[in-house]
Amino acid sequence: MRRSGHIAIHAAGLMILALILAACGGPAAEAPEEEPAAADTGEEAPEDEAEPEAEGGGDLTPVTFALTNLRGVQYHPYYIADYVGYFEDEGLDVEIVIVDGSGAAVQQTIAGNVDIGNPSAPATAQAVAQGNCLRQFYTGSYGNVFDFATPESSGITELADLEGETVGISAPGGGEIPMVRAILAGAGLDENADYEMLPVGEGGPVTYQALEAGDVAAYSSSVFDVASVSAAGLPMRSLMPEDFAYFPTVSLVTTCDYFDANQDVLTGFARATSKAKVWASANEQGAKDIARDYDPELFEDEVLAEEFWQTTLRLDAPPPALEGEPLGSHYVEGWETYLQFASEGTVEEGALDADAIDLEQLLPTDIIGPANDFDQDEVIAEAEAFEGVE
Repeated sequence: MRRSGHIAIHAAGLMILALILAACGGPAAEAPEEEPAAADTGEEAPEDEAEPEAEGGGDLTPVTFALTNLRGVQYHPYYIADYVGYFEDEGLDVEIVIVDGSGAAVQQTIAGNVDIGNPSAPATAQAVAQGNCLRQFYTGSYGNVFDFATPESSGITELADLEGETVGISAPGGGEIPMVRAILAGAGLDENADYEMLPVGEGGPVTYQALEAGDVAAYSSSVFDVASVSAAGLPMRSLMPEDFAYFPTVSLVTTCDYFDANQDVLTGFARATSKAKVWASANEQGAKDIARDYDPELFEDEVLAEEFWQTTLRLDAPPPALEGEPLGSHYVEGWETYLQFASEGTVEEGALDADAIDLEQLLPTDIIGPANDFDQDEVIAEAEAFEGVE
């Protein structure tokens, strides 16, 4: 049964101006001014617009949270935290804003249009290297958001087999391209000498046809794009080297100013997320049902939804080195490996200025302990007693 219902999921229409200004290199735009509340004009606010109250009494604290897409499966812990009331239990009224990718999530967080973002690590790292002060206060996912795979039927079992072949990528400017070059360079293969890259789309019919016809021997893009190909009937085998498997991925990020001023809010948000993760582990079918409630279109293809679910579980699973550690713990080694990889070459060539990133500052641990301060048995019991989505 839904206990909160205060979440509002919508495209960030009011933030388009800020995004345009940021894209043009102008100063960070402020959030559009809201119309005065009824209380400011002397009028009594309508009952349905009144501030919601927390369970223990008192107003809920509004929090705006940016996700990079609506995908109910990938982001199911946040939807569960809303649906079963964990955000409300923490005194939070969470509004989810869907923005166009990680770059937008970082821009909107820096501009102050959202309080918390959930961008990918490369977008966070790039923003910090450019002088912005950010804090990743809770790690929600660990696996590399990109995959590098080949059809199981291709006969390719190792990277060296790609010599003389064409590798499919999502687009000419795809975020996976530097990784592909580095992975194949590690196998002794040089672009345009030993292999070529060809844009074949983001896991749709064009991608499928290129792989099935042998126009490309392997494919690198988002893990969800690769999963789409498998779900469409062409099983894929990952060729991802172990060193790249735990590059940091999407996690909870806020500005340094917000982090310093709102530790209680961030702790509550992180604790609600931890509870939701425990809940999902205890009742996987219930978690899928809630994800379907927020993103029904994805579940129109049950095979695809299940492929995405398994992919999400792999992404969210911490590396062996973090076994037994609290939920939300940071995998610093993965960050160090990523920064070493991303800083190869010159800044002019697109390399990251890793020296500008202090991981101790970027990855504070203040909130991790309190985010796990709850009765897991109680959460498991709630999950097991869940009677389904109404």
